[in-house]
Amino acid sequence: MRKKLIASVLAVLVLFCGLAPGAAALSYQAESVFVMDAQTGETLYEYNADVARVPASMTKVLTAYIIYQELEAGRLTLDTQVKVSHNAAVKSRDASYPTAVPLTEGATYSVDTLLHLIMIPSASASCIVMAEHISGSESAFVARMNQTAKDLGLNATYYNCHGAQPNYITARSQAKLTRRFINDYPDILRITSKSGFSFNGAYYNNTNHLLNTMAPYEGLDGFKTGTIAEAGYCVTTTAVRDGRRVIAVVMKSTSDAQRFADSRQLLDYGFAEIQKRDAARKATSVQLTAAPDSVRPYQPFTVTARLEGVSASYACKAQWYVNGAAVDGYGNSSFLTADHKTSTLQYTLKELAGDTLDIAFVLTMFDGTEVRCETALPVEQRPVEYGGSLNIRSAAAYPGKTLLVTADITGENGIARVQLPARWQWDGADIAGYSNAAFTIENDAASSEYLLRIPEDASEGSHELSFVLGDADSTGAKQLILRADIQIVSPETPAEEVPVEDAPAEDAPAA
Repeated sequence: MRKKLIASVLAVLVLFCGLAPGAAALSYQAESVFVMDAQTGETLYEYNADVARVPASMTKVLTAYIIYQELEAGRLTLDTQVKVSHNAAVKSRDASYPTAVPLTEGATYSVDTLLHLIMIPSASASCIVMAEHISGSESAFVARMNQTAKDLGLNATYYNCHGAQPNYITARSQAKLTRRFINDYPDILRITSKSGFSFNGAYYNNTNHLLNTMAPYEGLDGFKTGTIAEAGYCVTTTAVRDGRRVIAVVMKSTSDAQRFADSRQLLDYGFAEIQKRDAARKATSVQLTAAPDSVRPYQPFTVTARLEGVSASYACKAQWYVNGAAVDGYGNSSFLTADHKTSTLQYTLKELAGDTLDIAFVLTMFDGTEVRCETALPVEQRPVEYGGSLNIRSAAAYPGKTLLVTADITGENGIARVQLPARWQWDGADIAGYSNAAFTIENDAASSEYLLRIPEDASEGSHELSFVLGDADSTGAKQLILRADIQIVSPETPAEEVPVEDAPAEDAPAA
């Protein structure tokens, strides 16, 4: 009844919202489903995809993934012989550990053979054999499974390595794991694509019946089933057509036949959705809709790009570039497109590096194809420039004396807010605690104070106190240095301060 209601609602959406007809035809019975574009990682369809459910033998996907990690690390080869323990041999004949594929205690089997038994007839005891060999015990291996799940960003919790008893994972995470497995170790498809496997004189069908007893599905090459009472009927499938791969996850369907019927529908829907989205990718264009006539250092500006021709939403990489370099904070690896969607770059030029500033907005598709718009903005060759003064230009002070020195900064740049490095120095060395990498000048005015304390044991002599704004090698802002001469005298000598009004103003930047 619930699925019939969903189908009715989807049919209404087709009439009034233009939803794809393929969605209206879905009538799966599973409690959770997820369909993924394997190349892009995009969600093509989902229902209850973030509900943690029992995967049953789909657990074996992570077990096999860890085996491949060991192969990659060189600690195993496909020909490595692995010995069967008493524990594993007993469980290989125990019907509560499906599928029961008998193993001989003390016998050795190759890693490749055990992988085939794990992924084709779904032999739980073969998982235990590999878990004990890799980690010393199943419990230690399960700890690694949970750490690996965390590392891969999965919403999953494992209590065993085979799925004969409940573990938990979401449909979305099962698809994510499958995609990662295929991308990292595509050799797994050599195994999962087989219709069956012969072992010790017996032939075992692949539990994925779309590869053998049922009508074949075009392009199908795996992946894994799962069935126990707590899980219902689960299956993850994957197929490739015209170079495009779909992954479909079905969890807690109602029967063995129904899970494959659910999966077949979802794969069909996934390929139809990919075809629609790929057509939209090819039709997409990008144009700049707003940009300044020119730019100058420290004057913030914005540039806006707009997408056109997006007939179906899809995800891609989006990035703004300035002079060929990606702008930090202005990239998105999963940019969700939409017709007339805009993206805006807010940027401030800090250095003069040429007569023009090259701006580009680029969409990069999964196959490396780019859609871009770009412009060259004229750069005004006018660095920001400030003048200013200290309230004290010279002073004679004895040890123990305290002087409050103020730097007042002014300019005529017409920029609301500029941030420049600034620091106070004593005899050319930065004073600890009096440096600011982002000293703020608002509406061409700012001030900074320094409380100068002459140490009690200071020696007599001449010193220079200075306030430095900007860097000497900057091309975007002229450096300003304001100086005060400080004479340290003995306590017997009368101290004298010369305020700024008694000396020439220092309103120009240093040479």
